[in-house]
Amino acid sequence: MKTKVKNVKGITLIALVITIIVLLILAGVTIATLTGDNGILTKANEAKTITNEKDEEEQIEIGYTEYLMADQTGEKVDFKVSEAKVTGKEGDWIIRFNKTGKEYYFDGETITKVTWEQKGDTITNIETKQTLKVGDYVDYDPTLEANASDLTYTSKTDKTGADSDQEFNAETYKNAEYGWRILGVSKGKLRLISGEFVGAGNYTNGSRTYYTLKGQKGYINGIEELNKISAIFGHGKGAEKATSITAEDINEITGYDPATAKCEEGNFNEYGNKVTYTKEGETKLSSSATNGQKWSGTQNTLNYYDKSNKTFKTLTSGSTQITSTFYYYNPTTLNTKQEKPTQGVDENGVYNTIYQILFGKYAVNKDSYEISFVGTGTQPRYWLASESALTVKNGVTWGLRRVNDGKVLNRGIFFSTGTEYSYDDYGVRPIVYLKSDISLEWNNTLQKWKIK
Repeated sequence: MKTKVKNVKGITLIALVITIIVLLILAGVTIATLTGDNGILTKANEAKTITNEKDEEEQIEIGYTEYLMADQTGEKVDFKVSEAKVTGKEGDWIIRFNKTGKEYYFDGETITKVTWEQKGDTITNIETKQTLKVGDYVDYDPTLEANASDLTYTSKTDKTGADSDQEFNAETYKNAEYGWRILGVSKGKLRLISGEFVGAGNYTNGSRTYYTLKGQKGYINGIEELNKISAIFGHGKGAEKATSITAEDINEITGYDPATAKCEEGNFNEYGNKVTYTKEGETKLSSSATNGQKWSGTQNTLNYYDKSNKTFKTLTSGSTQITSTFYYYNPTTLNTKQEKPTQGVDENGVYNTIYQILFGKYAVNKDSYEISFVGTGTQPRYWLASESALTVKNGVTWGLRRVNDGKVLNRGIFFSTGTEYSYDDYGVRPIVYLKSDISLEWNNTLQKWKIK
């Protein structure tokens, strides 16, 4: 019924426009007034487009309401939208309408029209056909049109485990003139990445600063803190938000899939391996894993992370099961080996543009396949807002992932016996999501895209 009403409305709008045009012509209005960029016909088409998009968004909302209602009754159904094809998984849907061909991204809360598409390192605006390149610089200013109170963040010691508070200011990064580069398109939105990693306090090219995370506090709050620090860069003109880069962001670009790569296969810390730790008495500890690994011995303490309560608990008796999420890899081979590159390098073995943005300018030796830094300035080394649990026979090392030495690695900051580790030599890397209706203009003098 609602579809019918909308069809009638659409016909009425067109008929009304035609009638008005005829009357205007009879009244002596020129064709130039009717056509052109600001003409009546153009404006009418724009109005029709907006109407179509509103109708499509409403169809998505109706489909999602029906999906939720079915879920409440215990009925398992797929998310469907009238006259559209839905792909993707729950909370990560792409809806393409059959009639208009328009696509929308829907996460269960926000409907976003897909405006940009990416093929290789070329990015195209679906509507205007404007093309950009991955790695292009954008004259983005995180302080422009932003409230001063949104541009600073203090990461407190009770959140990080560090010896002192760590202060971040978007103005400091702006003044360092490291700039912002096009990272690519994700879920229909254009993303920028900071040209360099961000540190606490004041920093220059000759004196870089970093961000410290330590022990239980660093593990529990690290991801949230990295995102809060990054958020101060997401208030500038044209920005929707900013978050910390994650290992998943990098994996999407490199094509690495930890589930199929099976890092450390056959060992206790094999990715996806489920290890059950059992405590008997004060000192006896044993472990058994789904991949067949077993161990028994003596150990006084085993702390484990209770994710639902965001706290560490001590296992005094009984068992607890921990899943290994540990992995690391070389982005040119997508494994842990030092071997001939299969991707990400040019004919001389030098990292390509997107790899240089993420990892720095590294080169692979054609004989030994050893990776070495061949760039200038500070080598990229920064935290990733992604957790890591490295299971071994007698416990777990909890930590976050990082980029260092041209690779995706891990950094353990708390071991289950209670040992805490502090690392103060990694920075923060924000990603800025631009609004879907953003308009860019090339500035030939600056050799950058300007946000209009």
